[in-house]
Amino acid sequence: MARAPIVLVDGSSYLYRAFHALPPLTTSNGQPTGAVKGVLNMLKRLMKDYPDSPMAVVFDAPGKTFRDELYSDYKAHRPPMPDDLRSQIEPLHACVKALGLPLLCIEGVEADDVIGTLAHQATQAGRDAVISTGDKDMAQLVNGHITLVNTMKEETLDEAGVEEKFGLPPALIIDFLALMGDKVDNIPGVPGVGEKTAIGLLQGMGGGLDTIYGDLERVTTLGFRGAKTLPKKLEEHREQAFLSYQLATIKTDCDLPVGLDDLDIAHPDREALVELYKQMEFKQWLAELLEGNDEGVDDVAGGEPVSETTDSTTETAPTERHDHVITEQAELEAWLERLNEAERFCFDLETTSLNYMDAEIVGIGVSLEAGEAAYIPVAHDYLDAPQQLDRKAVLAALKPLLE
Repeated sequence: MARAPIVLVDGSSYLYRAFHALPPLTTSNGQPTGAVKGVLNMLKRLMKDYPDSPMAVVFDAPGKTFRDELYSDYKAHRPPMPDDLRSQIEPLHACVKALGLPLLCIEGVEADDVIGTLAHQATQAGRDAVISTGDKDMAQLVNGHITLVNTMKEETLDEAGVEEKFGLPPALIIDFLALMGDKVDNIPGVPGVGEKTAIGLLQGMGGGLDTIYGDLERVTTLGFRGAKTLPKKLEEHREQAFLSYQLATIKTDCDLPVGLDDLDIAHPDREALVELYKQMEFKQWLAELLEGNDEGVDDVAGGEPVSETTDSTTETAPTERHDHVITEQAELEAWLERLNEAERFCFDLETTSLNYMDAEIVGIGVSLEAGEAAYIPVAHDYLDAPQQLDRKAVLAALKPLLE
């Protein structure tokens, strides 16, 4: 019988994605809990899907890494972490530990490099590894023994899946990132080379940076738009391209204070979880624990905040939730039609500030009835943010319903 795979969870990636992409939740005293609920829901799903797998949840530690030494402007343009997100980190860490999962946060080493090193160790030991992440950079690690799982999109990527999604094999993902750069991490790339040009260049040349820079003249013969002027850009930014390659490369040989033997199958601490769920006012999960069932997973990574004074042992069933994140025009049009036909609906804005003079709208929430809501992200800017609908177009479409 094949051994269960090692499961490595990119906690930092999911924390940001849950905070920005899911409807915000707060307790009755105003404590933000939405990101905690979202990440925990993903972890509970993974524990259910991989019950026999040793796991670890990995977060970035504060401080600088080798990438900052290579490039002083690395991640320099990232905005400060929102206070509502920062306040959820410590409670989330406590919940992860209470679930019985090893939590890794290693000073001087980014979470990606911790995951890359442990995944490589698993491969060397003849074990398969599953990396749970929403970060496209991780696609470079995929091989015959390492796959990616994105629980938010219910997507699994093996080698064929990476090539289908990106148009490139895992071996060229680093070159892809080096050419186009990364605005979130402030990896410079080659100016003027976007996603489509990078893919066309790598496909056309049949190799990575070494192949490209070894025969720049051949680039002019490639059939995509701008190919004839591309060699000049590439030559001018040769050093920058190879620096970007170093910055985009996930290390697989870090000297870590932990190893595969430190990963463990989850052994939840029921008493600790009860106290944490009370504090977070996670009514449904608390009721499940008290009833002897700790495997509950929401339909989506969301939840309903309730007061701690609520009797969680009541026989009344919790409201079933159906939350939707709208990123496609067809989805928006379907919801607009439903809102137009409704007698009433709830409407809320997610903004960058509570000061109306400074605030910018980054998302819009609507609800038709208890248990059913939709969130429309329109200006989120975070790690691997999904494609979003145009803010002006969405507001214009909603305007007739609000007048």
